[in-house]
Amino acid sequence: MDYKKSRYNVTVKTEHGARVFNSRTGAVVEFSESDPLFSRFQETWTQQKFHLADHEWLQALKERGFIVPEDFNEIPSYISSFNARMASKEQVRLIVLPTEECNFRCVYCYESFLKPQMRAETQEALKRYISATMERVKGFEIEWFGGEPLAGIDAMRNISTHAVKVANEHGVSFSANVTTNGYLLTPEVFEEAVNHWGISHYQITIDGPREFHDQRRVLNGGGETYDQIVSNIAHIAKSDYPDLMYIIRMNVDRDNLKTVAEFARTVKDLVGDDPRARFFVRPVWGKSKFELLTNFEQRSLRRQIVDICNEVGLRLFDVDLVLNPQLGMCYAADPRSLVIGTDGSIYKCTSAFELPENLVGRLTPDGTIQIDRDKFSLWVESSIEKYPQCRHCAVLPICNSAYCPKEHVTRERGTDERPECPPFKDEMKMLVQVAHQKATA
Repeated sequence: MDYKKSRYNVTVKTEHGARVFNSRTGAVVEFSESDPLFSRFQETWTQQKFHLADHEWLQALKERGFIVPEDFNEIPSYISSFNARMASKEQVRLIVLPTEECNFRCVYCYESFLKPQMRAETQEALKRYISATMERVKGFEIEWFGGEPLAGIDAMRNISTHAVKVANEHGVSFSANVTTNGYLLTPEVFEEAVNHWGISHYQITIDGPREFHDQRRVLNGGGETYDQIVSNIAHIAKSDYPDLMYIIRMNVDRDNLKTVAEFARTVKDLVGDDPRARFFVRPVWGKSKFELLTNFEQRSLRRQIVDICNEVGLRLFDVDLVLNPQLGMCYAADPRSLVIGTDGSIYKCTSAFELPENLVGRLTPDGTIQIDRDKFSLWVESSIEKYPQCRHCAVLPICNSAYCPKEHVTRERGTDERPECPPFKDEMKMLVQVAHQKATA
């Protein structure tokens, strides 16, 4: 049988050879110049057809999806498997807002803080939903969001301990993460979160060196926050939980743009060589007291941060996010993902609470969820089969034509404009190179 290269391969040159990433399987293979196989790989990889008997390593490439039978059409096969995965009832992801209040008043925040702590009756309804759902699923994930979720710590504690208990009773794989400003993530809270709430992933924002951060991310009522957050992260870095991941995020505008490299070195000093730490840089969007980056500056920043992370020895979170077929698609486009508001409102997107189409349902007191199917379908309707350019794209399994469903929902009805391509599409090769350098560091 003849074989051909997968249409989902991304091949890059590296400093010491070559590396191939397959966006459908998430597999990576590396060929080093020092290996006698490298020259044979270079010669063979230019061919249009492959015979497994020609080289012993071709079998390994077949098993990882880098080569496929010549008569195999990957497009309908992938679309079919994607649709089956989206229709599966075995996995559930809840993004839960234990409070929509916040102890910070960041200069670029898009939230209105109109709703308070999650009411006791909503907590109990959510616990009933969790209990019933755990009886039929294999995996259950909770992402804590807000407001500042730790400002609603009582609700987090109540719901988390229940979820962990029920997951253990039913043998369900349970995971949890939190997006937090880090100010209330004291050593005591962190230890409880890891050991009793099942939270193993943390995203914490610091907007650069102290003098810049403390202009942007101030306490409600005024007050600096940098030193407290850094102290809390230092405790995490010294902890010995092997399955932990913590992400230090920096939001960038015109004012703090030039501090990215300096702050990266500060982060490196803070986390050392901890393999659990990641660095994440994103432009401020929407509004800010400070001037926002232009599109050109945003593209330039994404390229600069790769060089900066390589130079200082930080692991870049973009690599984990992009080079994983399970993570690239926006959560709002996933029918298995729901956002639970403090009053039991059900949303799809955490950055569009003001959008009427985003309110897709309600959590009822008995623990059932009522969904407005017309609104819900606006977010989860697949565009893969609609747009030929998406069907033939090498990174389709990463974004699945669903990089930002909010753009689709807010688009003028009746237009046939294709979805916006994700920024990482043009930078995929660069990220594959970074993944190689981090993997061998």
